Amino acid sequence: MSRLRLPPLSALRAFEVAARRASFKAAAEELLVTPTAISHQIKHLEAYLGFRVLDRTPRAVTLTAKGRALYEVTASGFGEIEGVVTRLRADTAPTTITLSSTTAFLSHWLVPRMDELRQIVPMVDLRLHTSNVVEDLRPGGIETAIRYGHGPFPGVASVCLCPDVLTPVCSPRLGISRLDDLRQATLIHIDGRSRPTPNPNWSRWCAQAGIADVDTDAGLRFPDSMLAMQAAIAGQGVVIVSRVLAVDALAANLLETPFSQTLTGDAYHFACAFGLEQRADIAALRDWFQRSFNLT
Repeated sequence: MSRLRLPPLSALRAFEVAARRASFKAAAEELLVTPTAISHQIKHLEAYLGFRVLDRTPRAVTLTAKGRALYEVTASGFGEIEGVVTRLRADTAPTTITLSSTTAFLSHWLVPRMDELRQIVPMVDLRLHTSNVVEDLRPGGIETAIRYGHGPFPGVASVCLCPDVLTPVCSPRLGISRLDDLRQATLIHIDGRSRPTPNPNWSRWCAQAGIADVDTDAGLRFPDSMLAMQAAIAGQGVVIVSRVLAVDALAANLLETPFSQTLTGDAYHFACAFGLEQRADIAALRDWFQRSFNLT
């Protein structure tokens, strides 16, 4: 047994709004059409039904008796549909996750990969928090972080993403290729670096590389890796930085590694507040970081 055809949905919607607002003009404003379009939809509905649903006067729009019966079911039906759609959209909307890390890591590694992150992990709306100190992680606050150190870290759940090495880098424009060139080069120092320990400074690197007669205290000084790398890209000198932070600049030939000698660093870790490690959105974010670091 076939079901009776319903009136056109667009006509029913126009009728419901016009009846609720008691005005073709107000209905037109809500539906972003013209009052004439609302009038045509009501006429179409009445022709389909074979009876009037609205009485129109210059001052008001009122329901007929049959129109009132129809309005009760359309208003209820559209209300239920709106409620279900709102709930379903909320179920599939991206969840907001706040991730904290250093300015250098966020600017040099993560920000260039944000488009890829949004495409692969669309259920996550990632908010970035920059801090050069270790932030407490908690549900509803800063929930995740990229931390640099030995790990594991107290009070959080963490996984190691990759070990790190620190290497001298400089602009190819400087033409540095031999250890002897370092004696005439400007050394760039990072004074605000607290990890790894011992400090990966020029004194340690030169001792390991077996090069003497270099004034390892002279040169330019910056408070963090981000500024120091920008100075190196600009051709202002040679700096020892994390290879992870420099990977994109190296690939783009903005920087090069003129020497093979490196210093051992710590490791990068994905950390989250305890109890959140199994949450689907945070697990997806963690998996993306693991895959991306494997390609670094």
